[in-house]
Amino acid sequence: MIEITELTEEYLDAVTLLDAAVFPDSPWGRDSFKNNIINDYDYPVVALTDGNVVGYGIIRQIDAGEILLIGVSPEERRKGIGRMITNELLSWANRGENIFLEVREGNTAARKLYESAGFTEIARRRNYYRDPVEDAIIMMC
Repeated sequence: MIEITELTEEYLDAVTLLDAAVFPDSPWGRDSFKNNIINDYDYPVVALTDGNVVGYGIIRQIDAGEILLIGVSPEERRKGIGRMITNELLSWANRGENIFLEVREGNTAARKLYESAGFTEIARRRNYYRDPVEDAIIMMC
């Protein structure tokens, strides 16, 4: 069974390790995750299976909402975990405001997930990502 719960310091090391595996070229870093726990305008969550961190996500809501990060363990993908995390983040931020995110153009799985959650492409940032160079797709819900 998968449980989505708020990220606490108890899970910081596990989330940091998982993030480095999911995004080896641009890991978020322990200090960044810790700051997300402290900020009142951030809502960081983890997905747990039998107490083990298998996914995580962060949304920030100041004026509009912005999904900052979602990651799922490669071994646990295609089990609905990303959708559960997305739904939890959107539920927290669902205050009638627009919610934005950016995603690599080539990340087809993430783009399909976001589209199924109601996001649509509104803009591009040309050559935004490195290793490999790729456009960022800006999406809004």
